[in-house]
Amino acid sequence: MNTISKTYSVALVLLAATAVACSGGSSNAHNQAGIQAAGAGTSGSTTAIAGTTGAAGQSASNPAGSPAGAPGGASSTGGVAAGGAGTIAPGGTTVEGGTTKTGGTTVAGGTTIVGGTTSEGGNTVAGGTTVVGGTTKTGGSIVMGGTPKSGGTTVVGGTTVAGGTTVVGGTVAGGTTKTGGTTATGGTTSTGGAGTLGWVTIHNDFFIYDTDGNLLQVRSGALDKYNGLFYWYGSPPPATDQVAYTSSDLVHWTYKGVIAKLPEDANRMDVLYNDTTKKWVMFLKYIGNAAFLGISTADAPEGPFTVPPTQTLVDGYSIGDMSAWKDDDGQAYLAYVWDKTGPNRQHGIYRMSADYLTLDTQMYLFDVPSREAPHMFKRNGTYYYGVSETNGIDPSPTRYYTATNLTGPWSGETMLVTPGSSTTYETQCDFVFPFTGTDGTVYMLDADRWKPSGNFMGNYVWLPYDFSATGAPTANYYQDWDLNVAAGTWRQFDRTTRDLALGKTATASSESTGNPATSVTKATTYQNYTATRWESAASDPQTIMVDLGSAVQINRVILKWYSDYGKAFKIQVSADSTTWIDVFSTTVGASYSVTDEKFATTTARYVRMNGTQRGNANGYSLFAFMVLNDP
Repeated sequence: MNTISKTYSVALVLLAATAVACSGGSSNAHNQAGIQAAGAGTSGSTTAIAGTTGAAGQSASNPAGSPAGAPGGASSTGGVAAGGAGTIAPGGTTVEGGTTKTGGTTVAGGTTIVGGTTSEGGNTVAGGTTVVGGTTKTGGSIVMGGTPKSGGTTVVGGTTVAGGTTVVGGTVAGGTTKTGGTTATGGTTSTGGAGTLGWVTIHNDFFIYDTDGNLLQVRSGALDKYNGLFYWYGSPPPATDQVAYTSSDLVHWTYKGVIAKLPEDANRMDVLYNDTTKKWVMFLKYIGNAAFLGISTADAPEGPFTVPPTQTLVDGYSIGDMSAWKDDDGQAYLAYVWDKTGPNRQHGIYRMSADYLTLDTQMYLFDVPSREAPHMFKRNGTYYYGVSETNGIDPSPTRYYTATNLTGPWSGETMLVTPGSSTTYETQCDFVFPFTGTDGTVYMLDADRWKPSGNFMGNYVWLPYDFSATGAPTANYYQDWDLNVAAGTWRQFDRTTRDLALGKTATASSESTGNPATSVTKATTYQNYTATRWESAASDPQTIMVDLGSAVQINRVILKWYSDYGKAFKIQVSADSTTWIDVFSTTVGASYSVTDEKFATTTARYVRMNGTQRGNANGYSLFAFMVLNDP
């Protein structure tokens, strides 16, 4: 998995791209922001570049190399770029080449290990403050759960990919497989249910890249599951192209392209499968802020969806933020901000027709001013209606209402408990998605981090809800946590017992003053993990090696990269630190990313990262180097 991490004060490397307002703002509200990390400046004295408006794209053609940027200044409408240290990403656009290799053999009960890698994409502006546009969208839900089921069959092996890189496959399936959802014609499973996927680790505070090395562009999007695949929908700026990504493990995401190319801007997308019509139905806040409800359909989850969408007002009035949600009886509902009495004054719930294509009956109307980003989920017979503040793209606390019937009565507004944070950990809520398995359901909050800063980097945050005896949710913050999709359970990521490299000796081919190799095996948390890192000399190649102390079985490595990263590198294992075996290789590494790769269980004492090409003019730099042997 590749994602981007927290920033250092010496090298804030974000792009202020397409800053737009939420409901009541510009006509391109809720456009996705393209945020791209870049390498830290060699001297730390390069001034920032002024932010600009417009879409942030990833380029696959611009090679490395460009001078430091000019002094920063105010960006065009929608954002302000702050000056700071660092250098411009080469050529203004960071390009990471290479071919994604998918390794491993898929077997029943196992998991195909994607051996591909991620490159860095998008425009990098050193020192700037990311100012992006739009209001976060909602929909879906995710769950916490009890004790994971034991079981599953360990499948090992591996396939040697051309070029000498061994990409291995197979993992233990966590728990008993349970068929999920309702199967449509052609064997497509509707949203819900559990697949065969076992434990996976969710990494927060890092940016997410697809397997081609480009940043995921899905803010104000939606998560769904069809036919054993997860689909993450959204739109890059200027929000006319609606796109989709798929993943079998919630870690490695494959770009599926544009699923609807619209003539006007749209955002806050949801996609629901209709079990009766066998259609996928896309719901959109269509054209600006005082918007229409747009509805498109497709015969497959990857589209193409009908263009242009049908568009309608809600009882004669425009809407602001909205989301679509499917109840456990298959009925679909629209949660929306209604403009009848003015922008952001009322919220409503509307039941959709049986085919999801038209409005049927208004279920409830809230007189709730200054709230947006509505989303719904249901747990143990209780409905939850969540909202954020109308705060533009600034982070916001999350509030919710509850009822046992959609027609009410509804409770008063309650603040979501987020220990240590009054702004939902510097995000705006988007949706809650339920993972239902053999042992329970995990309700997961997806929130958009529009303005990464300080100790809170990354563009999306996924957190499991804990519920009290009365059903009140709490979202504790975890930089890493484990989700068992098959069992419908979750657990904290216990580095103390699972990281075989923790506290062990790390040595490197070179290290900079104050950033020694030993930093990568120290026990750190999300609050302070950026305080220690390893930095190599600014030359190729470079290595960093962990001595586990004795030969042990291992099958997984997690690397957390700083902005100075390895574009091309290998993960290698050895019994004697002389003869090395490749277990993973990539040519499209990314800055502020997580490399989370599993491989066939092997016995080794030494594990190293062998970097052959740096991502920028500086050295290689890691916050953490973890080695695991996971069942």
